[in-house]
Amino acid sequence: MSIIKRCKKLFFSDPVAWLAAIAVGSMIFITNSLLDLDVAPTLLYITLVFMSASIFSVPVFLTVAFSCVAILSASFIIDEGYRDHRLIAGFVRCLIALTTITLLALRSKRASDTLRRKEAFFLGAQKLSHTGSIGLIIDDPVMLSWSEEASRIFEYPLNVAPTLAMVRARMHPDDLPIVDSVLEQAARRQNLIEVEYRLVMPDGRIKQVQMLANPLFNHGRRVEYVGALMDVTASRQSEEALFHSQAKLAHVTRITSMGELAATIAHEINQPLAAVITSGESCKRWINRPEPNLEEARRSLDRIIQNSSRVSDVITCIRALSRQSDVQRKAEVFDEIVRDSLALMQHDIGNHQVRPHLQLGAPGAHIKGDRVQLQQVIINLIINACQAMANVHDRPRTLRIHTSVQGNEAVLEIADSGTGIAEDILPSLFDPFFTTKPTGLGMGLSICRSIIEFHGGRIWVDSTLGVGTQMLFAIALTAPRHDEHLPPHLAPGAGDIDTGNVYQCREPAVAPQYPAAHTQV
Repeated sequence: MSIIKRCKKLFFSDPVAWLAAIAVGSMIFITNSLLDLDVAPTLLYITLVFMSASIFSVPVFLTVAFSCVAILSASFIIDEGYRDHRLIAGFVRCLIALTTITLLALRSKRASDTLRRKEAFFLGAQKLSHTGSIGLIIDDPVMLSWSEEASRIFEYPLNVAPTLAMVRARMHPDDLPIVDSVLEQAARRQNLIEVEYRLVMPDGRIKQVQMLANPLFNHGRRVEYVGALMDVTASRQSEEALFHSQAKLAHVTRITSMGELAATIAHEINQPLAAVITSGESCKRWINRPEPNLEEARRSLDRIIQNSSRVSDVITCIRALSRQSDVQRKAEVFDEIVRDSLALMQHDIGNHQVRPHLQLGAPGAHIKGDRVQLQQVIINLIINACQAMANVHDRPRTLRIHTSVQGNEAVLEIADSGTGIAEDILPSLFDPFFTTKPTGLGMGLSICRSIIEFHGGRIWVDSTLGVGTQMLFAIALTAPRHDEHLPPHLAPGAGDIDTGNVYQCREPAVAPQYPAAHTQV
């Protein structure tokens, strides 16, 4: 019963094709019965086998092929061809030919089915991953071809042949030079072409597209490239949403962590305020004399103005650390960022009985970055260095902060004279939630690494047990803006600076986007 059901299901899978095969087979059988021919029916059977291989599935094809062999054999027996040796030889030749053709057609059929299946998988994977393929032939004119998914990415009809003009029509006006750049790289026969650009759809939507291309064939002056187009719009939108979420979390974390700098803030404000009061009383005494000393009074007023400005600068920096705004990178003086960061940490450094040794060796070096984010990194590294020397009692607690220019990078080194870090711990030092402190969160150095990598830089650590640890980071140099000038206190030749110096804190352009730099590691 199951065999009958299977045969019925096989027949109704494509009844038209089955009826056509039966009709052709019957015609061949009738022709063979009416005509006394050996080869002609075999050729017809071979034709039927080829037709079946092109139309039917493998089971149906095998059924048709075996039926042809059976019909050919039945015709030979009915006609009593076995009585004639010559007919036997001809029948054997025809049978071998038909069997051979069937096997070859079966092999070709299976290869074709496998190829179609792979093509279906390939097209399905392209559709699911929003990745299309593109072909580019560098000739005169440039010839272009693409897959269905690439056509969907550009949102052109599938039956429209692609052209370079169609690609340019979809390109964002600011990204049009990228097309010329790709053609130029292809003309130079570059091994790998990788670009990312924007497409503007007819309804105004913007798509982010990434393209990778490699040379496929090289025929004389003609070079053919095959490439992959990927719609990364959703990925870029997810990255942007994640970035904004991190910014909000960073702002909350920063506000809750501001209490750790309360002592530093109070010290930095009280000291100049006390100087203002002293200078004001001195000015009053110089004026109340029988013969007022106006020159000394002016000097007292100058000191009042200077200390008032210092208080204003400190408050401005603290406000910048607690403000929330978008990240904007601009050209900044590297040594100035380091100096201002150390200014905020003077009281905290003093509480740890640490003597800082600042050597600014990168005068005039400009980097492109967010000032407050970089200050967070420096402050966090200074706090870690001070805490690393808390148990040092047999030698001076020295904090060495040194800037330099190495190659095309501005480098900052913060070295302590603490107990050092074990070599097996160093690879995990920048991992999130990894900490060597009982009360640490394990996020400080991870945040530092994120900030430095966001600025296109690199951060690393060197340590020797019993000697100390050196934290270093490097950021690429950039050309200074035309409206920027180096401040006088950063002029070349600025020597070593200790805790006795007066520091000024300048307002950064934008607020930070990462958690506070003093987060414990």
